[in-house]
This record gives sequence, C-alpha cells and structure tokens, in this order.
Amino acid sequence: MHIGCNGCGAMAWALLALLAWPMETEAAERVQPVPLGGTLNDQAGDRSYGVYVPTRQGGTLTVKSTGGTVRALTGPDGKPRTSGQDVGGPAAHGWYTFRVSGTEAGRPYSVETTFVQSARSARKPWNYYYWPTKGDSVHEPWAGGNGRVDTPAPAGDDVMIVPYGAAIAPGQDIILPGANGLLETRPAAGDTLTWFPNLYDDMYALGAEVGLYQTPSPLLKYDQIFGLTARSWEAAYSQTLGVQRWPGHCLGGAVASILLNEPTPAKGSGLTRDELKALWAELGENHLNHRIGDYAVNIPAGPPRPGYDPCDQFVARFHAVLERNLRARRIALLGNLRSFPPNGGPDEVWNHGIGAYDARFHAVAGRGERRARIELDLVANTGSNLNDRDPKPRTIRYEYELVYTPEGDVDEAAAHSCDWIGVGGDALYAPLNLLEIAESRWQGHNPMVTEANVRTLDAANGGRGLAGDAPAFRPVAVHEAGRAPLVASPAIGASVQPATGGPPNSPRRALLRIFGRD
Repeated sequence: MHIGCNGCGAMAWALLALLAWPMETEAAERVQPVPLGGTLNDQAGDRSYGVYVPTRQGGTLTVKSTGGTVRALTGPDGKPRTSGQDVGGPAAHGWYTFRVSGTEAGRPYSVETTFVQSARSARKPWNYYYWPTKGDSVHEPWAGGNGRVDTPAPAGDDVMIVPYGAAIAPGQDIILPGANGLLETRPAAGDTLTWFPNLYDDMYALGAEVGLYQTPSPLLKYDQIFGLTARSWEAAYSQTLGVQRWPGHCLGGAVASILLNEPTPAKGSGLTRDELKALWAELGENHLNHRIGDYAVNIPAGPPRPGYDPCDQFVARFHAVLERNLRARRIALLGNLRSFPPNGGPDEVWNHGIGAYDARFHAVAGRGERRARIELDLVANTGSNLNDRDPKPRTIRYEYELVYTPEGDVDEAAAHSCDWIGVGGDALYAPLNLLEIAESRWQGHNPMVTEANVRTLDAANGGRGLAGDAPAFRPVAVHEAGRAPLVASPAIGASVQPATGGPPNSPRRALLRIFGRD
C-alpha cells in the first residue's frame, strides 16, 4: 500500500476540532471518532461521536447504533442534519457529530456509519446501436467446423480472401462484400455466414439458410428521401476487413445520446427510431468536430490491482472529473470504457454516455481522515440496443483510494499516493478516458449526411417532418439499378489476419479510435 500524505498536523487539527465540540452538560466532552463507512464496536454508555466526510460535494450520510438512540446529528456548519439524507454541497466536508443516548448499562453496542455519494445527469443518455463498419461475411464456423474452405467461389462483386479448399482457422473470414457493401454469396455446407447491421444495409439480408430477413437500412432510406448516394459512399469507404466485429459508430452514438433528446422520427420520414439514431451516429462520428472541456485521458488499461501499478496516478483526476461534472453540474460524460468480459482486449474502444454513479466511501485506518477508499458503481448506457432487445445499462465497479484537500476537493497534487485497487462488473480494464463534451459540430465522415437533413427527420430535435406520406422505399437492386459501385479505398484498420483467442467478444462493440486530447 502507498504511504499516506495527511501527516500528524491533520490528525492534531482533527483532535482539536473534536475536543472543542460543545456539550450541554460539560465544557467539553471527548468525542469518539467513528470511521466513515465503518463500524465502532464494544461501546458502552451514552456518549458523543464524530465522523469525518472528506468531500465537499456531499452525499447521503447514515448513522446507526445497535443500542440507544442516535440524536443531534450536526454538520460542520453547526446546522442539524437528518441521518439517511443527502448532506448536500458544495461545503459538506468536515466533522459531523452526533450523540447516542438511552443506552442500557452493561450492554455494549455498535455504532455504524455509511456515506454514499450518488450522481445522476439531468439528461439521461439514451441507448443506441453502434452500427459496425464490418460487412457481412461468409466464414469458417467458430466451433464445429472442418477447418477448410468449402464455398467454391464468390457471387456478384463479393471478394474471396481465402481460396477454396485451403485450411482455415475457426471464425476466419472467407468471402467479404465488395464495393457495393452487400454480401451476395450463399455459404456451402461446412461454412456459415453472419449478418452485421450496417449503415449501408439493404432492406433485406441473406440468411445462412434459404430466405431473406428484413433489416434496418438507414442510408438507403435517407438516399431515397433526399435523392443522394450516401449508402454507396458508406459501403465503399467505411468497410473494415478484419475479423473483429467491434469497430463501428459508438463515438457518434454516444455523443448524440449525451447531447440530444432521444430521436423521434418525424411525420413522413418513414424511418424507425433505430434508423434515425443511426444517422445521428454517423454525424457524430468525426472526433475532430467535438470540443472537450474537463477531461481525464490516456489512462493505462492495467488492469488495476492493489499496490503500485500504472493506473494509480490517474485515480485523482478520474474521480475529480466525476465529482465536478456528473455530481456537481449533473452533466453526462463520455467515456471509452474499453472491452467487456470475458475475453475482450485492452485496445478495444467502447464509447458510452455515462449518466450515473454511486460511490461508497470508507475511511482508511491509520491514514488520516482525508484519505478514502471508494467503491464506485459507474452506470453507462448500452451501445448494442437494436429493436430494444438489449436495453440493459453497462455497470462497472471500480475501487480505489485517493486523498482530499482540507477544502474538500480531490487532491490532484497527491496523485502519486493514490491506489487504483480493482475493476469488475462489465469491464476488464481501467477506462481510457472520461470527457466532458463542451460543444459539437454535427458532421461525420460521410459528406452526404448533413445535420440539416437529419434534423428535418427528427421531431424530438427540431424537425418538422416532410410533406405527404413516407416514400415507398425500394431495395438496392431497384433504387441503384444501373449505377456502378464507387471504387473503394483501403478501409481504415483493414486486416485479413486470422482470429485468435476464440470468438469475438460480447455483441457490445465500439469504435477503433482513441478519442481524447491532452
């Protein structure tokens, strides 16, 4: 464990403050300190107690006793407080005193305190889907395959990347879509295919067995409303070729979920809510168009562990950003929370809107009253919610120790003495960053998708809708008949390397981009 930095001076001040607490019957009575978030056992008789709250941002302080009655809970400002209620801020730090009276002689009792700081953003980030950039593919099954390519040749403009009869690893792609973005090849027995919801999808997708499945098609519909070719551009220039399924539009979706009302398709648009959210995700995907305010960035993945590790020095900044913004200002934050269990890698980027946390504070024995061990439950939205089938929020448990200043702020100058102890819940690693989005210009990478057009389609964000009924949307083969696909440039992050480490992780994916600026 790290060496504390509060020192004897702080302890002496605390002792003087406790001894100076006035009592009705005595000039001064010794006030027994109770650890924050802890228990003091084997107490006897009526007496006075004190508990130190280190943060000025407030939280819910609860005081209990197994004997007698807790009375006269008083804050650092001398005003009465009620156990179990938020003590408020922004000057809630200091000694809270109370008295236990009416105890039974000869019967010991215990005194317990809890302190939980909860934060909720004024605008709750809504759920969205991350719209991967990987196209559909024919591939070797992840399990139960025969280890060779059984599909003899591609159809249409599909691209065969592993030749017929070749040995192949589980899950490795065999055939990918061409520049039109649509997989046209049906797999032979022994191979399989996977459909990924893409921005450039047709109205129907080919199943592994005989049959078509109705699918979201946001850009195809957008093109038919506005007379553009955004779908063709996206198919040609945004496809990634690697086996990983997590690169996508999580940055744009997360930023939109923080800054906008939850989209509602306007009259005459013909879009579903998911398709409208997809258009906003495209508009928010360019990280250069977002201005960052408060931030914690470049946090090592770890994973954090007790004792020294590279994550420790980032604890103070991380928690300070949470307290200053989500707690004090009720502003939702953007965070790259990295991959999910059980087998995600540290380089995966999963952006989310963070709208809530609950932090349980505990005093650290022998380290001074301004040092706290915090168990933090961080709650983010989900970026994998399509057709409202995965609305469960992402909840992550972080545990760390940090130090507060005498003024009740996180002591960022004491970052060297912090300890990021662990991570759990829906995460394997420390987050890469935590960001306040101060301002955004809505323009993504696709030049044909514009803010003005998308707002027209969104009744919840200023749109008035379109005159008349929604168009009778047509599939790609009809709408784009006679039009040659655009010539694709190499996709960013393109790779045809075999998969390693088993099937891709949970369907909750994210964007291959480190979003954060020093």
